[in-house]
Amino acid sequence: MHLPEVELPHESSKNKQRSIVDRIVSGSAMFVALSSLAIALYEVRMMREHDRISVWPYVSVFNSDSGGIYTFNARNAGIGPALIRSFELSIDDKPRTKWGDALDAFGIDLQGTPSTYTTFGKGTVLLPGATTTLLSIGPGAPGQAFHRAAQERMRVRICYCSLYEQCWMLDERKNDEPQAVGKCEEPERAFSQ
Repeated sequence: MHLPEVELPHESSKNKQRSIVDRIVSGSAMFVALSSLAIALYEVRMMREHDRISVWPYVSVFNSDSGGIYTFNARNAGIGPALIRSFELSIDDKPRTKWGDALDAFGIDLQGTPSTYTTFGKGTVLLPGATTTLLSIGPGAPGQAFHRAAQERMRVRICYCSLYEQCWMLDERKNDEPQAVGKCEEPERAFSQ
């Protein structure tokens, strides 16, 4: 038994043209959709980067000897709050836990010289544009002696983070600029007042 051969109908040229046009339209639609997705993902990435930069803190420390009054200050010159995670003070590379220890290490007796001191407790927020005086020694020889000794022998390290938990370590003896760190580590000896 032999089956008759069946001949398939040939596509007309109109059908072929329509098929090609449909493929071109489909391909173009797919290209536009993928391009739109890529642009949207890029914009989201740029918005996140903008958000991080818009809350970038920048902490620095500086000494002042104005009118005979010595001060040691910390400033946030950034555009976002600095979340202070740790504050470390060392004299001759030995950690100190309070300003009194630093005065003792320098051999300075305040002898009634007015002074004030503070530190950054864990969780302190230094607002943008804010300056905090960490130590102030009234007019006279003790403040001048502290200033001279501090320039040679004192080292301060402050670790701080932005609202997005990007963190930096300011080590005023090692670097001019705060260095990015993964996170702030707890110091071995916590500094108190």
